Amino acid sequence: MIDEQIKNSPFVNKEFLDLAIQLNTSSEDYSQHELFSVKNETLFNKGSRDFIDYRPDLEITVEILKNLKCKRVSLDSLHFNQVKKITESVQSNSIKIAKSDQVVNLILPNSYEEYIAELPRKKRHELKRKKSRFHDQYPNSKLKESNDIEIFKSFVALHKTADGEKGSFMQDGVVSFFKSLLTMSGWKIYYLEIDNTIAACCFVFEDKLGSYLYNSSKNNSFNEVNPGIIIIDKIIEKLINKKYSFFDFLKGTERYKFDLGGTATQLYDLEITL
Repeated sequence: MIDEQIKNSPFVNKEFLDLAIQLNTSSEDYSQHELFSVKNETLFNKGSRDFIDYRPDLEITVEILKNLKCKRVSLDSLHFNQVKKITESVQSNSIKIAKSDQVVNLILPNSYEEYIAELPRKKRHELKRKKSRFHDQYPNSKLKESNDIEIFKSFVALHKTADGEKGSFMQDGVVSFFKSLLTMSGWKIYYLEIDNTIAACCFVFEDKLGSYLYNSSKNNSFNEVNPGIIIIDKIIEKLINKKYSFFDFLKGTERYKFDLGGTATQLYDLEITL
């Protein structure tokens, strides 16, 4: 299943990658190809790993590397099957494989009731408690979705109120990047509305099979009722009712992903020297 999610993800197409490389101030130093870049006789992934959760499958052979005048390969965020394919295709003097990021994924069952039942007892009890508290206080809340610029501005504004590194993430270049994504097919913002106020947002890519959670933000005024958990729970329920197959939390091993039933898959970095 994860192989198909990688192949169908937005991160493996040229349109996304061409947009993502604009975030790298040194991108002009690289020779850019459709799905990879080259610099100093080394073949790299195209775009920063900080903005790209999955990598495209690359057809790499010794002959291709020689034609590109590359003596090294340096790739990140690869699934095991991608590593296996590349290492089997390239005979080399040195291969180094290192564990890197992890992605967290949730395969959706046939019904929301089944989803709740499949959660471990402690996590199921905790989710039910949070949902009950939220709905007791805000029974008229609504899950909505939009590509509207005003909703996008709210997503960004809430993002900037986060603590730590997350709060400083939305610099001007990053905001422009996200704004451009929202004009592309499949991208949208889910938001949790309470009395005409946005309590939480999820910036996602969605196709006919599932949804990829690319980023999120929340209104700290509602922290006591866990709006970040509630909105994802509502999205999961909606996807299940639409008979979608998965909800992909993407990179990062934050606790809430596992509390909501996600399981981790290891990604790898690959270094090859001819």
